[in-house]
Amino acid sequence: MHCWIAAAALVALVLAGAAHAATDIDCDPSTAPAGRVPSQRLICESALFSMGYQRIYADQQRLLKAGTITEAEVAAFRKKRDSCETAACLDAVFREWRTFAAQAGSKR
Repeated sequence: MHCWIAAAALVALVLAGAAHAATDIDCDPSTAPAGRVPSQRLICESALFSMGYQRIYADQQRLLKAGTITEAEVAAFRKKRDSCETAACLDAVFREWRTFAAQAGSKR
């Protein structure tokens, strides 16, 4: 029982830290641009999309630092992401990224 409580506390701390992780999307309503694209609104308004995007962003930074992917590949992902107007589209783009990242990581 004690281990379960400790694990739950650790998860809560990790999620709290992840909620404030820096990405290229600023979800703070007081600083958000008026012309935010629909995909960015979806990410900011959905905890699942927000956490998923934070993981993608962290993966991108790690793979860039390792030289496994290029800035152009990240820019292409963001262009696809920003073209989405629905949750289904965004979900598909996120799934596509995970497949791409797994393949890129295995080529190292």
